[in-house]
Amino acid sequence: MVVTDEALLRSGFTQPELQKIKSNIDRYGGTLGEAINDLARRFVTLAGVVCVCVFILLLLVVFSSPDRAMAWGLAMIFGIAIMSFAQPPVISYKSWRYSKTAKD
Repeated sequence: MVVTDEALLRSGFTQPELQKIKSNIDRYGGTLGEAINDLARRFVTLAGVVCVCVFILLLLVVFSSPDRAMAWGLAMIFGIAIMSFAQPPVISYKSWRYSKTAKD
């Protein structure tokens, strides 16, 4: 997939976000298309993990004690927060949205 700066700006990326992606490419190598695809996959992975955590939390609320459900709920919130800070969630979402529309 050929990705240009203009196409990314039209799809909702801001200039500072593009600069962050480009500086990452300069540091670690690769192309703009590879970086966008990697960020899109990270978003899908994070969304999957969040869905699994929510499902497990619902099971805990239904079948477990309130204390255990509360403890697991807090642990999952902290875990999801740490995972979302390990990647840029807004840029990942925009990359996923761009790659989804670029395929169509």
